[in-house]
Amino acid sequence: MKPSDRMVHLTTVVGSFHGHVLAARLGAEGITAELRGMSEGPYPLPANVSVFVHEDQLELARSLLLADAVDAAFDERYNDLGPGDAGADDLPPMDLPQPSHFRRVRTAIVFVMVGLVLVVAFITSFH
Repeated sequence: MKPSDRMVHLTTVVGSFHGHVLAARLGAEGITAELRGMSEGPYPLPANVSVFVHEDQLELARSLLLADAVDAAFDERYNDLGPGDAGADDLPPMDLPQPSHFRRVRTAIVFVMVGLVLVVAFITSFH
């Protein structure tokens, strides 16, 4: 049986990075994926990217995405995320560092120092 050359829409994701990750995931299972939309360029812009697969691989691709979503739902690393968190279901499997009080103080000190340098530069430019 000849594989179908007709590409059909599987899903739409936001961002070229997410589209390429999804295409790689499908490719790891032998499913050829094609990205359409803002999927190329030097910057991963937050635009819609449509993912297309061969017609005869559509059901396999849908099953794979469903299995990945079910696995993510039971992954304890995602327990602290709420429905309002952007991309909560699409985060990579890693632990993200939490901002600390020290980090915020350090950032504030850096902003104050930069401000002082700019003020001194402005004042000395008139002498």
